[in-house]
Amino acid sequence: MFSYLNHAHFILLISICSLLLSSACAFSPSTVLVDLGVITPTPTPDPFFHYRAALQPRSQNDIEALGPLPQYHVTAQLNQEGDILQGVEQVIIPAPGPEVVFRLYPNLANYGGATQVTSAHINGAPVNLEPLADNTAIRLIVPPTADDSLPVLATVNLAFTVNLNSQPGPDPSDYTLFGWDGPVLSLPGFYPTLAARQNGEWVLTRPPAHADVLFNEVALYQVDLTLPRAMVVAASGVALNVIDNPQNDTRTWQISGGPLRDVTLIAGPFQSVSAEAAGATVTSYYLPGHETAGQAVLAHAAASLRLYSDIYGPYPYAELDVVESPLNVRGMEYSGLVLIGEDLYQEQREYLTFLVAHEVGHQWWYAVVGNNPYQHPWLDEGLVEYGAFDYYRGVFGQPAAEELLTGRWQIPFDLAAGGGVDGAIDRPANAFNPTTYELLVYAKAALFFNAVREQLGDEIYQQVMQTYYAENRYRIVTPQTFLATAERVSGQNLNPLAEEWLK
Repeated sequence: MFSYLNHAHFILLISICSLLLSSACAFSPSTVLVDLGVITPTPTPDPFFHYRAALQPRSQNDIEALGPLPQYHVTAQLNQEGDILQGVEQVIIPAPGPEVVFRLYPNLANYGGATQVTSAHINGAPVNLEPLADNTAIRLIVPPTADDSLPVLATVNLAFTVNLNSQPGPDPSDYTLFGWDGPVLSLPGFYPTLAARQNGEWVLTRPPAHADVLFNEVALYQVDLTLPRAMVVAASGVALNVIDNPQNDTRTWQISGGPLRDVTLIAGPFQSVSAEAAGATVTSYYLPGHETAGQAVLAHAAASLRLYSDIYGPYPYAELDVVESPLNVRGMEYSGLVLIGEDLYQEQREYLTFLVAHEVGHQWWYAVVGNNPYQHPWLDEGLVEYGAFDYYRGVFGQPAAEELLTGRWQIPFDLAAGGGVDGAIDRPANAFNPTTYELLVYAKAALFFNAVREQLGDEIYQQVMQTYYAENRYRIVTPQTFLATAERVSGQNLNPLAEEWLK
C-alpha cells in the first residue's frame, strides 16, 4: 500500500495495429523443407510472444509453468475533454465456472471514479449484467454449450466507460490514487477486472480508505491506450509500440506483459532517466524541475532492486518504472511500477530513501508473491517495511539499519503500546483505524519479522525468504504459508512468536 511517512503517512479499435501485434511469431526447429541438407525452420506462432517481452530471459517460461491464465486485451481512448475513458475489453478465461465476476475498482470510494459497463457478451452471446457490492462488481452467467456443459474457454467482451475524478479534495494533505490531479493522470484498475476467489467465494471486499485497493490473481495483458500526444506514459509491463495519430494529435501506447497482477498506467508531462539493475531497466519518471530528486530516486530504486534480488530471489520483469505522483508523502505499488509522492521530490526529500526502498520491496511482496490485503495486510506491508532494514544495512551499514529499526518501528510502537494502543497484527484491514493500521500493520509487523530473524539467525532467515519467494511466485499466500515455510526450512517452532506478535 501507500507507505505513510512521519507515521501519519482508449470506441476506437486499432485493428491494424492489433493484427500486426498478434501476427508476430517465433521459430521452432520443425523441418518442412530440406534443400541440400539445409533445414528451413517453420514459423510457428508463439501465443505468448507479446507477454514474454515484459519478462527477463530467465523468467520467460514462467507463463507455461503457471498453466492457462486469463488473457486481457483492453482498448481505451480518452475523450477530447479529458474526463471520460471509453473502452472495450476482451478477456479469455480458461475453465470458467457457471458465472464470472468482474470488479469495477473505480466505483470504490477509495478511487472516486465511476465505471459503467454498457454491454457484455460471452462466446458471442449477449448476457445480462448483475450489479454486486453496491455496483463495485458485476456478475455474468456463462451460457452453456449445446450439450449443456460449461465451455472450456469463455471469451468475454465488455464495453465500458470510465468517468475520471478530476476534483482533488479541499484538504491540502489530500492525495490522488485515481484520475486527474493537475497534469498527471493515474489509472490503476481502470478496466473491469476478474475478481479473485478464495475458498470458493468471490472476494468483493470494499476496503477502508487506509488500505490497499487492488487484489487480483495474475493474468496476461495487452492494453492499447490513446491519450493526448504530449503525455508520457509509464506502465506495468512494457511498451511494445507507440503510434502517433496526427489526425487528432494523440498517441496510442501499446502495453503488454504477464504474468502481472495488474496493469497500471500513469501519464503526465514526465521527463525520465534510466539505468540497468539486476537484469532490468529501471526508469525514474519525474516532473520538470525535479531532476535532482529524480536521479536520487533512480539510484535508490536500482540499488534496492539489486539488493532484494540477492536476498529474496531474482526480479522477473524486464522493467521497473518509478514515477513521481500526486500522493504527497505517500507511495504506492503496482506490478513493475512504483509511485512516489511529489512532496518527496521537493521539501520532504529526507524521506525519499526509505519510501523508495519500501515500495520497490513490494515487487516481491505484492507483485510476484500476492496476499489478500483486505484480510492479511500485514503480510506484505510488514515484509517490505522490514526489507528496508536490509537495504539500509547493505547501503549505509549496520548502525544506520539499527537506527531505522529503533526510530521508525520500535520507539513508536513502544510509545503507542504504553498508551494502550496495541493488538493483534493478523486482522482484516477494516478492523484497524488509520493510526492502529500504521502502528500495527507496518511497525509491529516489521518488528515481528525482526524477531523471526533473531530466532533463526541471518543465514537461515535468508534461506526462509528465498524459499518462500521461489515456491510462491505469482500465487496468493496466507500467513500460514509463511509460517509453515519458515518452520520447514529452519526446523524450528515459531508458534510462540506467532502467538506473541500476530494473535
